[in-house]
Amino acid sequence: MPSAAHWKSLLLVSTIIWLVTETGPIAADISVSGEASTFTSPNGLVEQCIEIDPLPGAHYSKKDLETQSAYCAIDFSRVALCPKLWSTSPGTVVLDIDASAYGGDYTAFEKQHCAAGHHARDAALGKLASFKISVNQPDTSATYAPSSWIYYHLSRYFDTGVHVPVAVYRSYDREQHLGRVVKPALSIIQGRHGLKMLGAGWKFLEKVESGQDMGNAGKAVLTDENRQVFGVLLDNQGDRYGVDFNGTRESGWGTGQNYDFQQTPPYLALRSSLPVPEAIEEGIHKARTDPTLAKKVSPDLAPAQVAFWMNDLLEITLLDYILGQQDRIGNIDYQWRWFWLKNGKVHSQHAHGTDIPAKLSDHNPLRLRRSAINDNDAGVRRGYANFAMKTGMLDGLKHYNASLYERLAKLARDFQENGPVYQWFTNSSGLSNREIESIRDRTVKAFAIIQAECQSGQLKLDLQPAEFLPGAAQSLSNAAHSCDPASQ
Repeated sequence: MPSAAHWKSLLLVSTIIWLVTETGPIAADISVSGEASTFTSPNGLVEQCIEIDPLPGAHYSKKDLETQSAYCAIDFSRVALCPKLWSTSPGTVVLDIDASAYGGDYTAFEKQHCAAGHHARDAALGKLASFKISVNQPDTSATYAPSSWIYYHLSRYFDTGVHVPVAVYRSYDREQHLGRVVKPALSIIQGRHGLKMLGAGWKFLEKVESGQDMGNAGKAVLTDENRQVFGVLLDNQGDRYGVDFNGTRESGWGTGQNYDFQQTPPYLALRSSLPVPEAIEEGIHKARTDPTLAKKVSPDLAPAQVAFWMNDLLEITLLDYILGQQDRIGNIDYQWRWFWLKNGKVHSQHAHGTDIPAKLSDHNPLRLRRSAINDNDAGVRRGYANFAMKTGMLDGLKHYNASLYERLAKLARDFQENGPVYQWFTNSSGLSNREIESIRDRTVKAFAIIQAECQSGQLKLDLQPAEFLPGAAQSLSNAAHSCDPASQ
């Protein structure tokens, strides 16, 4: 795939920046700043993919940066685009294909294979990414594209062990998206049962992209003087957790299933006053008093797995609290990985089976599930239900990770002082002032809750999952940590 030209692009709300190209000027109207790649659509429009500026203080891996660049090298006119035909929200699956097998016509592949849904990728070389647009109508599922890229960058600030997918901004010729993706989607799902919300989403996009509805509803969808749609490019990977981590969900959508989520072994362990090893035992025992969990949770569940899950929950609930996530429960995935200690640091790699790879045998690794939150597009937007806040997910915790605590303290202080992170949100994130202020307020409140519990002595900064890996006794420090970030 040919690489695209890059330059620095600053796009400001209510300010028109003219980019001179061979096809004439284009207007930008979303405040995303970063390294931009451009592509010319068959209609002569200049589309953009933007690798949003790095968040100050965040850590991005080499793979993160490579993935960003790979996404922003995708020219939609040189790939196959299939509509997402499952779940509740519309999206576009970007597929790599051998175009020569279809006479060089990417749309020929789309017409022959996209109706197969998940199986369309079997006829392609592979999935490159998904393109998702904001859809928030009363009869549709909640989807807000900026939420996904905010989750990505903030997770790198917190240096999470939980996987959060790389995400970049992308715009696309409105007429091309309408013809290649939206109209085929509506034609394919017509008559299929159980896709009411998905169908409503595609119908909404048809109205916007056909020009029938370009008012307030279209503002979160359209850019470039309504000539293009914009959204997020990302890729989701992982298998869906069962009740052992996602909870039973027996109490129904909303607050009920969010309370069910807090009755799993790792969550119960986080709220146990016992030392972490005993808290894990108690969490497993209490969870298994529920008949549904008893069937799925072994009494011999590995303590190391529960310890890592406990840390995952701290990261997930903190991100969801700060970013106002509405739709987390049931949307937590996992990947099997090998975990081991080397020079006092945790290392991991994908586990392609249950046999320890020969090159890792000297490290005595454990095969554990690494959590992933792939569905992060129902946060940030004002009006979403913040179930982490509503159901008190940060309240009553007895164990916390010291490093995560320190990073949260630093973030809260930055927001209070209008520091570099706050400036990034203001200048680079693409969010409105009201959205940024909500994130600031929730961050400060989250730290206040956790610090108060720490200062009261109820919460200990004693959760270090690596202590449960082989060799930890010789590798890790058990230094005490202060609840006062100023003293650290």
